[in-house]
Amino acid sequence: MAQALAPKSGEKIRDAARSREAILAAAERLYSERGFDAASLGDIALAASLSRGAPSYFFGSKEQLYVAVLERVFAVREQAAREAFQPLVAWAEDSSSGSLEKALGKAVDGYMGFLLRHPSFVRLIQREELAGGKRMRDAPRESRAIEDAFQALRRVARKRGLRPFDVSDAVLLFVSLTFSPLAQHSTFMASLDRDLKDPKVRRRHTRLVTGQLLHLLQK
Repeated sequence: MAQALAPKSGEKIRDAARSREAILAAAERLYSERGFDAASLGDIALAASLSRGAPSYFFGSKEQLYVAVLERVFAVREQAAREAFQPLVAWAEDSSSGSLEKALGKAVDGYMGFLLRHPSFVRLIQREELAGGKRMRDAPRESRAIEDAFQALRRVARKRGLRPFDVSDAVLLFVSLTFSPLAQHSTFMASLDRDLKDPKVRRRHTRLVTGQLLHLLQK
């Protein structure tokens, strides 16, 4: 009777990577929907279709898994933000790359597109705000793409006929008019009858945000 072949080391590594990714995906969804306290490791294992002890095996504690989720979502957010702001960085480096208004519009639309595609990111940040943000401060993460883009613009402000604006003002204005409306989609924005999931409404909002940024940046 032939013996079953033991799985190769490469297969074990792939299986472990798939299990780890399944746990992170399930944890991101449950933490964002229920919050840290209400989502147990057992719930996460069940949602990932893995054994009850799998989350602890791969991540140790519930706290460590939560930090890993934050690290993961911020990595995705950082990549999306850098891609969204690439036209603005290009404009700062080369005046022939198009208009500042168009570059800003692409950044606004690109970043809101990321937020709309990743509602769990928005919910996790909302929950962190309510909890005081300690776990988010403790999580290793990169979050400089937006600031870096406005820094690049600030360095060429005088040469390009812009105001010597405060970078933190630009970041605050940008986030306030992109993230905040989507975080209040069912409350404040609903009272204004502005659904940013509607492409027409989103285009109008993009023009609004772009106009406010231009007002800050231009003389």
